[in-house]
Amino acid sequence: MMQTNNKNYLFVFIVFFIALEGIFYVTYNNKLNNDYKKNEERIITLNNVLENTPILAKAYSIYDINLGQKLYGKNDEVPLPLASLAKTMSVSVALNEHRQNDEIIISKNALAQDGDFGLFENERWKAEDLAKLTLICSANDGAYAMLEGDKDYLRKMNDLAKRLGLSNASFFNSTGLDISEHKAGAYASAEEANMMAVYALKAYPNIFSVTALPEIVMKSDSGFFHKVENTDTVLTSIPNVIFSKTGYTVLAGGNLTVIFKDISGHNIAITVLGSTFAGRFTDMEKLVNVLELSYN
Repeated sequence: MMQTNNKNYLFVFIVFFIALEGIFYVTYNNKLNNDYKKNEERIITLNNVLENTPILAKAYSIYDINLGQKLYGKNDEVPLPLASLAKTMSVSVALNEHRQNDEIIISKNALAQDGDFGLFENERWKAEDLAKLTLICSANDGAYAMLEGDKDYLRKMNDLAKRLGLSNASFFNSTGLDISEHKAGAYASAEEANMMAVYALKAYPNIFSVTALPEIVMKSDSGFFHKVENTDTVLTSIPNVIFSKTGYTVLAGGNLTVIFKDISGHNIAITVLGSTFAGRFTDMEKLVNVLELSYN
């Protein structure tokens, strides 16, 4: 008799457990469905607002890293000149090839690159420190120096682009500087520029995260201190920035990539290409504001 009762209790427990599991399953699926519907509705609203938002850039792309989903894009599959956004790729390749404490020496040829970023001929740097300085102030001499000793660096940059699925990307120098009046140093779409940034931040978070700082003081192995300011002037206007890279040349116009954490806790990558020198910053502010307001 006792054995029969135990079997009955066991049967009731199993039925109860299965029913409870079913309730959890249905509840969880309903939550997923509701979250999916809310997200889809938000994206529709976001698209409607952005279609009527005046943006100077020729192209831009908004990508939710957490969802692995593009939220909005305008001409974002069209390859355009990258200008210094190319340094995201060149520094990534340099770090792939160097140990972070490898020594790099600034050559006369490096200093001949456009712009004076305060480096000295024969100045010695750890690769990781030069990478940080190069990214935050967009130093052409730093980018050149990091790959100067590698005669095969362009193939490596373009091969990495292919491995990342960037079919429209092409690199002709390490700086992104214009080569001529009609040829840029690098090309990619706004969508691909986002992917470059996502890769770089994931591969070398300790290096690329410094691009969110307004300024930084670096000391070279030669003992010189360099205080450099970030070329992104809207860092303080965008909440929770974790990556930033600017670019500007005559052919490219104003470019900017930013990754920030939005109010939902998602990491969002936004790239604007082909704006003006100042317009890249106002464009970015508008896009971030629209994105944040879409949660209300």
